[in-house]
Parts: sequence; structure tokens; C-alpha cells
Amino acid sequence: MNYQEALKQLEDYFCDLLIIQYKTAPENQAMIKMLVNIVFANMLIVQVKDKCVDLDASEGEQLDVVGRWLMLDRFFQGENEFGRPYFSMPSYAQVRSGFYSQYMGGFSTYQNFNTELGGWLMYQDDINVKTTFNKLNDDLYRPLLKLKAIKNSITYTNKNIDEAIWDWSNGNVYTTWETPMQVTYNYTPEYAYVMELASQKNVLLAPSGVSILLKEVA
Repeated sequence: MNYQEALKQLEDYFCDLLIIQYKTAPENQAMIKMLVNIVFANMLIVQVKDKCVDLDASEGEQLDVVGRWLMLDRFFQGENEFGRPYFSMPSYAQVRSGFYSQYMGGFSTYQNFNTELGGWLMYQDDINVKTTFNKLNDDLYRPLLKLKAIKNSITYTNKNIDEAIWDWSNGNVYTTWETPMQVTYNYTPEYAYVMELASQKNVLLAPSGVSILLKEVA
């Protein structure tokens, strides 16, 4: 946005509001322009909004401010934040796509026995993770905020939701309507973690009374 051009348009607009007998006086126009500059403070408020409360440009604490406007915080329950890999049996879809979670491991061999960080996931390990709350980084927080902004503003029709989700994910997520009362979010493996977080944070879109199903596709 050209802030100086916007300020000039405001000056011209308010100068045009002068009645005809005062409109052509240079002193009157100069005073009006001065008052516009004082009130709008060189478009400072607009500059702050654009540079500090912007989903694409904001970072760190600035992004937290956006989150407060949208009523969505960074905290999530650490269902997958184990911090180390554990022995895992991948699904057929993961084997086919070659996309594995960083926390999925396998058996060690005699070559990597001393360095392999894998192990068995014990019940207490799982409980400790699932009762711990963590903070999302900007890269994960930003798409959730964008989804929450859509949820706050969209009209909940099938077509609107289909288009909004496709655009939001750049084609990595699409919705299908299995029955009138169920919408399925189909997503690529790269979006698995984002979709789990979106479900946990309750920012997925669905008409009232319609259940949501998550489905990973290759």
C-alpha cells in the first residue's frame, strides 16, 4: 500500500467537503490538510496494522497479537511431541508414499546399536507426552491462524468450504461429503501434523451438526 498516496486522497477528500465560498482559498485548504495529517498521523495506524497484524508478515510476538484477535493461542497438547523416535509399524499408505513421522523408528542392528535412539514406547512415556502442553512455532501456528480466520468469516456451504480448504492448503487438502452429515478432510502426508493440530484446536470447517473425519491419502 502506498501510504502517502492514501494520505493525499484523504486530504483531497476533506478539502472537497468545504463549502464553495471557502473551497478555493489556499489558506483553508492548507489548514484542512494540516488537520488531516494530525488526525491520521502519516497513516501510522494503518502502517502498524499492515506490518504488525498481518498473517503473512507477522512473526513471534506479533503473530501472537494476531492470534489474540482471532482467539486462537499457540498452546497444544503434545500428542506427538515425543522428542525421540520409538519403534513403530507404519501403515501401508506411509510405506507407499515414503513419508514417515520423525518419531517413528525401527529395530537397531549391530552397526547402530550404540547410536540408535529408538526404543519401546512405554505407557508412562505416552501419558507424560499427552498431559504436556507445548507451544507451536510460527510455521505451524500461521496456517492454523489462517484457517481460524476463514472459519470466523466464511458462509458454511459445501461449495464455500471446498474452495476455501483447497485454496488454504494449496491443493494438499480437499473435502468430500460422504453423507449430508459428514465431511471428510483428505490430506497428503505432508499435512498430517497440521491436520491433527487443526482438529485438536477445533478450527476445521463444517456446517452445524456435521461430523468431521480426517483421512490421509497418498
